[in-house]
Amino acid sequence: MSEGRIESGLAIGLATAVALAVAAAGCAALRCALPRYRSAEIKRGAHQLSAATGGSSKLPLIGGIAAAVAGIAAASILAAGPNGSAAWWVMAGAAGFWVFGLADDARKTRAGHGVGEGLYFTSAFVLSVGATALLVGPGAHATGSVSPYALAHWVGAGAHLPLSAWYLALLLGTSLATSFSDGMDGLTPGTVAIAGGGVALAAGLTAGLASAAWPLTVAAISTGVLVWNLPSRWSPANRSAHRWAAVYLGDSGALFLGAISASAAIVAGIDLLWPIIAAPLLLEGLSSLLQAKLLVPLYRRWRDPRLPDGTPLPHQRFPLPLLASPLHYHWELIGLDRQQIVLGFWVATILTGGLAATAAAVADSGWAALLIVLAGVAGLAFWVLAMWTRPAFVTVAGQSLLLSHGRPGRFLGLPLARRRRVLGGADAIDAAQRRGLIDRPMNAHVLDSLVNEMLAEAEQPTP
Repeated sequence: MSEGRIESGLAIGLATAVALAVAAAGCAALRCALPRYRSAEIKRGAHQLSAATGGSSKLPLIGGIAAAVAGIAAASILAAGPNGSAAWWVMAGAAGFWVFGLADDARKTRAGHGVGEGLYFTSAFVLSVGATALLVGPGAHATGSVSPYALAHWVGAGAHLPLSAWYLALLLGTSLATSFSDGMDGLTPGTVAIAGGGVALAAGLTAGLASAAWPLTVAAISTGVLVWNLPSRWSPANRSAHRWAAVYLGDSGALFLGAISASAAIVAGIDLLWPIIAAPLLLEGLSSLLQAKLLVPLYRRWRDPRLPDGTPLPHQRFPLPLLASPLHYHWELIGLDRQQIVLGFWVATILTGGLAATAAAVADSGWAALLIVLAGVAGLAFWVLAMWTRPAFVTVAGQSLLLSHGRPGRFLGLPLARRRRVLGGADAIDAAQRRGLIDRPMNAHVLDSLVNEMLAEAEQPTP
């Protein structure tokens, strides 16, 4: 191994260790220094399982500050190594997202609400344009172009227009996805850490050790924050469970990690694989865009569905892919706790990242294409599984009527549904049979309404 390679490896190792230590120590220090820096925002929506979240569940929004300091510390070390100038361009592009997110967090602590959705999306778009310019203009995007998984490898580093459009999509999509996922303990930092590790492994195998520097740094920063944001069995419906998370990333940290992780994939030359590696995380943003911003308005405009009394039909009863969006709210509504939901995202990302990294290891063989397809199928399966569990149904087990999400029956001996709760006994069974509801999958929100009517009917005394 050459002396230069050893020095590069030592610099990357040092930057990774410093990033992890600073992020973790920064969260600990800021938690003590700014204990009241908490959001006063209360979100209401179809995803809520119980009463609106109160102030007791709000955690300090200081994870983003610690992450940014860790990024600066790591960039100072990486700037002295190979392709060092890219380090500061990556940080400069992510800094704009961090500043905007910090302003939004501050507004939430003071006014109880952040900026409006329109301004939020517009700002994210403008910041993505700026970050793209900072990567393409100085040539930071070309550092990993020797990798066959970099678009610049195929169109040339000088093809600024197609490269800029592609990078803009990655930066905007990833930053919005991480901002949507921040509300669930451990989801954003844990998934970004795993995805960053997958990018680092793929980059090291295809473009050399130096290209793995920023993805490893992003993984380290995310892991440092994750130490203070671990998922637990706590949920809005189970507040008595011990909560391990002690800080939130806030919008500053969520947007920062989204921008810096996409930028890391670009400078590492793994941008073509990034949508596959980070597929479970990106589905967070895609689910909101597809369901809340496209399907609901289109269905309401074209069909104008109404209740019998003429009032507009609630959008929860529309034939939508998910019970609620973003995606993690869907899993929460079918009865999974936060630890189960987050572990599902982590396992899915390990699978997509592992398959993509394996494809990078055999990039010169025909197996690479098959592995990439399998990784894409794994990401798609995560979405399909969510859609599969959207319906609900009631079934009879002994003398009890049960409510479940999924489909009746089994596959290879495994149940295709998750039991949610027991609805009642013999009277409830009789009422469900009269209505023809037994083992009949349907819209979960419609079934909830029918079940409430059915139970009220079953409780009435027989004349």
